[in-house]
Amino acid sequence: MSGGATALDRGRAAVEEVVGLLDLATVEPADATVTTGRLVPVAGVFSGRGTARGTTRRYGGLIAAQALTAAAHTVRPGRPVHSLHAYFTRPGDSRRPVTYLVETLRDGPSMSTRRVVAIQRDTPIFFLTASFHDPGTGLAHERPAPKVPPPEEVPTLARLLADAPDRLAAVEQMLFAFDARYIGPPPGEQADGERAGEAYRRAWVRVAGKLPDDVSLHAGALVLISDLPLLLSAMVAGHGTAWGPGDLGVSIDHTVWFHRPCRADEWLLYDCDSPWAATGRGLATGRLYARNGDLVATVAQEGLLLTRPAR
Repeated sequence: MSGGATALDRGRAAVEEVVGLLDLATVEPADATVTTGRLVPVAGVFSGRGTARGTTRRYGGLIAAQALTAAAHTVRPGRPVHSLHAYFTRPGDSRRPVTYLVETLRDGPSMSTRRVVAIQRDTPIFFLTASFHDPGTGLAHERPAPKVPPPEEVPTLARLLADAPDRLAAVEQMLFAFDARYIGPPPGEQADGERAGEAYRRAWVRVAGKLPDDVSLHAGALVLISDLPLLLSAMVAGHGTAWGPGDLGVSIDHTVWFHRPCRADEWLLYDCDSPWAATGRGLATGRLYARNGDLVATVAQEGLLLTRPAR
């Protein structure tokens, strides 16, 4: 098979996977078995499928993306999401579907707020609050994008990790439907001369194929992207060395502010850093820029940093 055919096939598979993961089934409330300790009036009940990729622990970005998609289904068309705040309270099983209960907290003249509870095996595992806003006019400013090489001049992961096929396979498993080109060292390694506590990561990221023209779909895909490399910066900063095979970063919470619509299937520059890590936790922040330099989203995440001491 030619390289072009392989890339085309991967692009089609990527689109099918992203669209399939964010294509939620509507569930009748009477069919949703829920144990929350109280009667919750819901605006909608939806079910999202899992994925057989990776470990049985459900990928946090997928839960957040599906929860946002569920919330968006209950908001009038033309009112895009501008922020989400989420907490991961229990690990999810990637092999099983998740039920999403959406509550209407507010529908105002220009803003809507939704609360989503993700439930698996009758147990809440995740909570999200999302706010939607009719775009208006007013003051405007934004942090400029850092000056970096364009994606065409950045090595592919296959080239960057050519001498480490096991690591390449693990990273590709993590990225699944996405292309990522890391500017600098491979994921989980420090740049030469970089000191502990100064770590940042920059990468060009996109869905590996062309998605349909659906604003909510691209917002959900952006949430998937936003969770991919973020905690790496905190892990590497705390180590001062390469991220070891026994180390693990587990998301506690995740926040995304959406500044303007974007296409998740076009190159986005993800500029990540970690301002703090201690007491077994680390904070990572990131900014996503369109190729033309527009700031499209800001992300923040705190996670548990589980590391094995060096021997």
